[in-house]
Amino acid sequence: MQYALLAYSPPEETERADRPIPVALAAQLDRPDVAGWARLHAEESATTLRNGDRGVLLTDGPFVDSKEYLAGVIVVEADNLDGALVIAADLLRVTRPGTAIEVRPILDGRFRGT
Repeated sequence: MQYALLAYSPPEETERADRPIPVALAAQLDRPDVAGWARLHAEESATTLRNGDRGVLLTDGPFVDSKEYLAGVIVVEADNLDGALVIAADLLRVTRPGTAIEVRPILDGRFRGT
């Protein structure tokens, strides 16, 4: 089963988002159970589309305001939630302080990482 690991970083990390990935984290992202991953620009670069009563509404910025920003998405293969949590914990150990990882099962479809 595939799980999406949503990596959130504290807002002070946004101005440094283009720095190289630390070696320890790069090694974790190269694991065979990591199907793919992507780093994201800071939330200021987001554009949100919402289906409203009068059609599509387009707004600049994220959908919600939060104390953290979505910094990346990692798709992993695991037998169950416990396995996905182990992978997430391994990744979290090599990230910066203040990072959080949300784990969600992927309902359907397949991620095709490169």
